Amino acid sequence: AFKQGQIKKIYCVGQGTAGVAAQAIADIVRYYLPIKDLYVSAMKAPELSGFFVDENNGDMSDTLVIAISQSGTTADTNRAVDMVKAQGARTLCIVNRRDSDLTFKTDGTLYTSSGRDIEMSVASTKAFYAQIIAGALIGLFLAQETQTRDTAFITTELEHLLAVPNHMRKVLSLKDEIRLSAEKLAATKTYWAVVGSGPNKVAADEIRIK
Repeated sequence: AFKQGQIKKIYCVGQGTAGVAAQAIADIVRYYLPIKDLYVSAMKAPELSGFFVDENNGDMSDTLVIAISQSGTTADTNRAVDMVKAQGARTLCIVNRRDSDLTFKTDGTLYTSSGRDIEMSVASTKAFYAQIIAGALIGLFLAQETQTRDTAFITTELEHLLAVPNHMRKVLSLKDEIRLSAEKLAATKTYWAVVGSGPNKVAADEIRIK
């Protein structure tokens, strides 16, 4: 469908932490696919089903919906997938739990398999990062298939993704310094606001949830 120019919209959706991951994935996919007239957006699943799906006269055959969920049982996300599929949309899901409800609803699945397969509640931090990496891989695959990015670009981006664990280990190695900073500063204020712009907005949104 992408090769034939049929897809004009990509919606990345989820709830809670998965909804924040959807924001990151949309930003990455938008960067990887500089295709004219391709609209890429992230939103909460109920926003998609409530405001972008016309159950009576809708046609979403030009749309790909990427649904993100740790458990695959998030009611709002699963319902949104049902609704867009009824309107002809293509669907993919990024999910941690194998053979969960969402995996049977979508056209394709990327399993993150991060941590315990049975994790059902608020997505763990490791699942959150795995969701973003999986979304990036979808974006790189589509860039390759549509030839909007060359091999050198895709290879470099894959190298960046492979380097992420080492960057995370570097941050975690600073836990003593981070603890001392938190002990010194956290109790000095009753309220804290976590804000960010650009790519950092995703980090800020996730910190607020955690």
